[in-house]
Amino acid sequence: MTSVEATGNTLEEAKSRALGMLGVSRNAQVEFEVLEETPPRVRATLIGEEQPYVVTPQIARKTADYVDHFVRRLPLQVQAVLRHSHGRYVEVELVGRDASILVGKNGEVLDRLQFLLNNIVPRVIEPQVRVVLDGAGWRRRRTERLRNQVIAIANEVKLRGEEAVLPPMPPHERRIVHQALKDDPEVMTYSEGDEPNRYVVISPRG
Repeated sequence: MTSVEATGNTLEEAKSRALGMLGVSRNAQVEFEVLEETPPRVRATLIGEEQPYVVTPQIARKTADYVDHFVRRLPLQVQAVLRHSHGRYVEVELVGRDASILVGKNGEVLDRLQFLLNNIVPRVIEPQVRVVLDGAGWRRRRTERLRNQVIAIANEVKLRGEEAVLPPMPPHERRIVHQALKDDPEVMTYSEGDEPNRYVVISPRG
């Protein structure tokens, strides 16, 4: 069984941090032990693993087709292409002459479109499915930059011994942060806040 310890300003915040460190939702079977009341410190033990949802090739294709149908209704020369699927995520890229229009400045339009699709697709395709939307390769470049940035921030956390709070990110980018640092023995990551303003904290381990 996997156990972690976490602190917070309140008991609920400490529990939430512990769940984030375990990488599970509140639906997981987790046993909490209160170690200190002030400030609140808890030990969380994962006693039942959640069964991860994995997108089938058929669902991935169906999702990509839906996105393609959605964007083809716009007055733009653009189409959606299935790139990859992993876990619950279906990666779809927008290609064509006008794809950059749907990226926007710093990916703002792309993020809003992805947010919209992730409110529609679970209702019309499969509840667990999430879309990762790219446009003209912007998301791939952003992912590489994000990985490099969080590694640099993690190094600062190690030097200073202080937490670093990252800006709010969509779920798939928070996952990139967690994955980039999951094997680092000197730092840990957890998510806090509510969507769409949920963010990642990088904290010294121990």
